[in-house]
Amino acid sequence: MLTPLADSQPLRCADISMLDELEKGGAVYTSQNHADDALHILQENGLNSIRLRLFHTPAERRDGLPDLLKLARRGHDLHLKIILNLHYSDIWADPGKQHKPSAWSQLSEKALRDSVYAHTYQAIQALNDQGTPPVIVQTGNEITNGMLWNTGRVGGAFDVPAHWEKLAGLLHSASKAVRDASSAQIMLHIDRGGDPEGARWFFDNLSPYALDYDLIGLSYYPFWHGPFEQFFQVTRELESRYGKPVMLIETAYPWTLAWHDDTHNPVGLPRHVLPGYPATPDGQAAFIRKLWEHVPSGICYWAPEYIAAPRFGSNWENLALFNFEGEVLPGAGALGGGTPTQSKAPDPLAVLRLFPNPARIGEHAVSLELLNPTCGVIRIYDMLGQHVRTQTTLCQHNVSLSVSGLSPGTYWIRTPGMQTIPLFLVP
Repeated sequence: MLTPLADSQPLRCADISMLDELEKGGAVYTSQNHADDALHILQENGLNSIRLRLFHTPAERRDGLPDLLKLARRGHDLHLKIILNLHYSDIWADPGKQHKPSAWSQLSEKALRDSVYAHTYQAIQALNDQGTPPVIVQTGNEITNGMLWNTGRVGGAFDVPAHWEKLAGLLHSASKAVRDASSAQIMLHIDRGGDPEGARWFFDNLSPYALDYDLIGLSYYPFWHGPFEQFFQVTRELESRYGKPVMLIETAYPWTLAWHDDTHNPVGLPRHVLPGYPATPDGQAAFIRKLWEHVPSGICYWAPEYIAAPRFGSNWENLALFNFEGEVLPGAGALGGGTPTQSKAPDPLAVLRLFPNPARIGEHAVSLELLNPTCGVIRIYDMLGQHVRTQTTLCQHNVSLSVSGLSPGTYWIRTPGMQTIPLFLVP
């Protein structure tokens, strides 16, 4: 089996590029209900590497070089390997946008290649100088449609040999900088984790240019990219066709379909969940364990730290590896391949009965019966994740939950114990 690093150890990785922002926003992370550094908690669960992104000159948010260096230092102090993710943009770069840095907007093609080399070399050298060298460098983020638009743009009207040649030239400059500055391996990263034809299209078009790279990185989010079978087909075909190890460099899966703040979440519907892998902590962990059967080179989980903080909203909190209270979830142990450090799951505040369910419009309340007396706040969310009702319960087994005034539809009830159950209201 192809493996990415000389020591043949799979990379058990987390992209924690927002961790410092979340900490400033009041995020607190715990293991066995004890507050700790999120990086240390993940390391204790078996993670051995972190992925960090770099924007060229960020304007509205961070992810510049100073932030990269600080997080790299924190990771290195915990003996975590560093994966450098170069976006070659001042903002997020992905298949839908690959905007040039404003400083490069008027450069000629040759000057742009020179700038790619210099930026890549300088970023790696800065990491080297502080003793935190990267083991992998991504020369672009999800570059399925090219990079540094429109010079290196491909696909659609730009799916022509001249533009593939320009993209190859930019990637040659990036690769040369990596080789000149370090012994890191080079990754080409696309987003087509569920699209065999799209993945072949990209790498077949670049094959004539004999690019220098070591690894293929894929993004695979099942709620966007399809079922396991499609992802497994992509990984098999890419490894056999191009002779490069494939690493899953971005993935995530919900541990609940509920929301914790008013920031819109992209994932929260029953159709976002794979059959046999429910949106529960155990379902999330099972999803990650299944991935390991097909990508032994490594898995990097995107934004496991991205919980909703008091001063930092999240659209990802139900996909994180920490629950709404900041406690580490079993998925962290599944990603790390070891025994989770979180405590034994407490006796569940399991819902025994919600009656009637479905309930009819016009009924004033439904009866919620809990296994244990429950104190705290019960919330109801609609299918868009909007918070529509709050009710306080005073240490009761049975709660009469008001549904008057709600429209027909599917809702989610979240108990104080962070369990969620569906409620159906019919005309």
